[in-house]
Amino acid sequence: MFMIKNYKSRLNQTDIEEIINEFKLDTLATKKVAFFNNLGAELFKVETSKIKNPLYQSVKYPRETYILYLKEIKEIASFPHLVGEELNKKCLKIGEAAALAINKLWPIDSEDALLYDVLRAGPGYRLYEGFQKIGINLSKIKIRPHYKLPSYRHHNGTSGQLELIYEDFKNFDENKKITVIKPDTEASGGTSKIAIERLMKVAQQKNTKIKAIICTGFISNPSLNVLQNLAEKYAFQVKILAWGNLTALYSNGYDMPLYGIDEAYFRATGKIRKIAGIIPQEILEEYLLTFPPGSDQPGDWSARQTYVDNGLEMEKGDILTHLKNSLKFIKSLYEISKNEGWFKNWHKEIFEREIEELKKQLIKRQPPTYLA
Repeated sequence: MFMIKNYKSRLNQTDIEEIINEFKLDTLATKKVAFFNNLGAELFKVETSKIKNPLYQSVKYPRETYILYLKEIKEIASFPHLVGEELNKKCLKIGEAAALAINKLWPIDSEDALLYDVLRAGPGYRLYEGFQKIGINLSKIKIRPHYKLPSYRHHNGTSGQLELIYEDFKNFDENKKITVIKPDTEASGGTSKIAIERLMKVAQQKNTKIKAIICTGFISNPSLNVLQNLAEKYAFQVKILAWGNLTALYSNGYDMPLYGIDEAYFRATGKIRKIAGIIPQEILEEYLLTFPPGSDQPGDWSARQTYVDNGLEMEKGDILTHLKNSLKFIKSLYEISKNEGWFKNWHKEIFEREIEELKKQLIKRQPPTYLA
């Protein structure tokens, strides 16, 4: 896995502060939490009163919002060329770290907890296996929301119309009080809205009270409004364990960068819109050394997997399409960003290295005519 070739000795403080100021990155709104583990994971609590970015002043943050960091999270977020089995290995390690963190923050009893798999993306976070690794065997319930129209890089407007095409609640017990753990990508929050509303109807039918829903994965700041509103409507507690950072969100409701230019907004308007998320100061430099500004951290999560559960069978993830789309996207971000005043030689190297890595992955999977 690469770092910036000419900047291994770390970035200078001036460069770091320039990025923070240019994009309004919130780096002082978290507090480190003691988290003893042998995986190299770190845990941070988000202190919402310290958030300064005007974009997030109106966000309704759940009281218990945390960020989990592991170098494998940063690598997945920074390198869209990570796919298939290599991605899976990293997710298995992160899944174990996430399970440990969840069990530390909100101790889990398998007798009154369920894992809610939102298909097809949710199982790719490997949280079920993570809990198994630490000796907690959870029963699963499943649901599959489906976009009626193509939704890649577009979760607004008509393409955001969702329908439920599969569900499996056979493990949902009657007359209990339970905690639900939901690993998934939270971008605009649309999938969570339909999945949680259906969950609440099933709970009502079975006379079961959902005490809390724990959401973990790549999570955007704007999605927290949706989750907190659902929590207030249905009287449960929502608890958040975000991977790496609380992301920014493009105007298209899909792409989730740490910081950078909103490429979709630029393509639509010709104007520059700079956005940034919330990240602990302690790990910011690690991301700056590898992250292509503006890049979507989870990417097309289902497409990055070797196989995905669609409810009826395990189907192949569309890795080739993910790589092609990512190469086009990263090239576009590079062209838009390279003439901006904040853009440095180390940004150039990050972009050029990721473009080469994506090309290598594509060559492994198809003849090189596409790259000509």
